[in-house]
Amino acid sequence: MRTPVPVTIDSFGPDGNGSGLDDKGRRWTVRGAAPGSVVAVVGRPKSGILLETLAPAEDAVEPRCAQFAVCGGCQWQHVPLERQRAEKAAALTKLLAPLGGVDHGIVGADAYGYRNKVELSFGRLRYMAKAELDTGITREGRFLGMHAPGRFDKVVDAPRCEIVSDAMNAVLARARADTLGSPWPLWDPVAHTGFWRHLGLREGRNGVLVMMFTASGDDEQAAWLAHHAPGWGAAGVLWYETDRPADAAIGTLRAVLHGQDHVVERLGGLTYRLSPTAFFQVNPAGAELLCATVAQAAGTGSTLVDLYCGTGALGLACAKGFDRVVGIDVNVASIADAQANAAANGVDATFLAGEVEKRVTELAMGDRPVVIVDPPRVGLHPGALAFVAGLDAKALVYVACRPTSLLRDGLALMEAGWRCTDRWVVDLFPQTGHVEVVSRWERA
Repeated sequence: MRTPVPVTIDSFGPDGNGSGLDDKGRRWTVRGAAPGSVVAVVGRPKSGILLETLAPAEDAVEPRCAQFAVCGGCQWQHVPLERQRAEKAAALTKLLAPLGGVDHGIVGADAYGYRNKVELSFGRLRYMAKAELDTGITREGRFLGMHAPGRFDKVVDAPRCEIVSDAMNAVLARARADTLGSPWPLWDPVAHTGFWRHLGLREGRNGVLVMMFTASGDDEQAAWLAHHAPGWGAAGVLWYETDRPADAAIGTLRAVLHGQDHVVERLGGLTYRLSPTAFFQVNPAGAELLCATVAQAAGTGSTLVDLYCGTGALGLACAKGFDRVVGIDVNVASIADAQANAAANGVDATFLAGEVEKRVTELAMGDRPVVIVDPPRVGLHPGALAFVAGLDAKALVYVACRPTSLLRDGLALMEAGWRCTDRWVVDLFPQTGHVEVVSRWERA
């Protein structure tokens, strides 16, 4: 191993990683390093690996999670929430300055227990932190948790997660004990063998769903699951099968083993039905702030166009200011939920299933619609960007979960004659470097 390099961290970058200088003046990017701390790192300056904290920041706090710093999830549990948001706001103000517009600052909700959906991986190899390497703790066994950063073959064993609710952790504990104690092998992502693959949890107002992902099962495994699932304390347990080599929590529904096949959520007075795999914001309290911010940005009009609409949350939240809502999403289950949600809330809406860039011309938009785009982290597909950039719309609201994608697409919009009038930041993901940025655009 290379000799560790001491680095003084002075800021966060837009990706949420720490940034700082070593003794030679080289700038390092280090995941999990907090401004004000001195850390020992190895690797390369653009992707430094944190070995240990030599001197913590003056305002450092004790992380709640026993897996913090090795889990691939949270990055900032050692940073006070107020400092997290101040650093996020400062980094985004600098990054997005080329877009212009009024910067309205950052808002957010709870720091812990906020996440309503989580996916965990089964594994036979446990990721070990530096402090554990010489303790005699075994690396092989039966584990369930998160993948360590950059490791698809090892999991950080996680008996509980501090950013999900106590109810979700209680269901996790029961399901974890049964599955890890079962006679069947855990998935090996290298050999592509094993039975247990992933465990997903999704919470709503009506309880917690369990989504169990396995390789194809036989009658004995089906009987075992049917017997144990009712004892996990969940509102519903669904069993998905997949024999794909890719290590992803996707599959074909084999059975509803227990209870319900969906959850119900309420945001801003509206009710949403959520299928297990449909997209929805993972922080309900933060999502209410996001919906209110998007509604403010969208204003009023005749037709609201909701692209990458998911289950319809943003479009329906803005519906009071419009005569009708139309939208598109690639996830068929999300579209079914969006249609049901519109009907349940008395909103005149039409939603289409398919890729936005391929079906957007089928939408009846009317004259000068208001358009919302909420694309995945990679940003707008080039075809969708070209279409939106050429629209004669009253306004465009771009909701970004990756600010660098907004910067790239925003510069293209500016070249096409648009101008950014306003920007807001919503902190939906405390303890991580992620945020949602809402921006309003008008024709220049």
